[in-house]
Amino acid sequence: MTAGQFQQTTGAQTYGQQSATAGRPGGQQQQMGHQSRHLADSIARAVEVCGWCADECIRESNPQMTECIRLCHDVTEIGETALAMVPRNSRFGRSILQTFQQAVQACAQECGQHDRDHCQECARVLGDTIQTIQQEMGAPQGGGMQTGGTQRIGQSGGMSQGF
Repeated sequence: MTAGQFQQTTGAQTYGQQSATAGRPGGQQQQMGHQSRHLADSIARAVEVCGWCADECIRESNPQMTECIRLCHDVTEIGETALAMVPRNSRFGRSILQTFQQAVQACAQECGQHDRDHCQECARVLGDTIQTIQQEMGAPQGGGMQTGGTQRIGQSGGMSQGF
């Protein structure tokens, strides 16, 4: 599959059509805000492109691609966790996003070092994902993430972090 074919067969349609409460008991439908949907779509694209990139690297059977494969798998697994937690405003959502962003940055850097088309496409998509996360979390585009979040005390006395 070429990078162009990958772009045509993936994207927001895979995850963008899911509701924020898909799979929850009771089936209550909550509307995700535009920014949250954009973030979820960006995470979903990163998960898909990293899965594809890892598969392509594995197909090559090149031991030099081991770190690329590992990092792509990290992005995929952490991204799937973020897709489950962020839309429901989990109190751990911000820290999951921070961990996800670190994995995305490491993977983008690794993939950017390889001249293979799938690695270059992966690095490009991950760069877009980093920008989206920074925008969602309120960080300036070039300056890294802010670590503070809006905290509020819930009725149960537990703390939750907003985005």
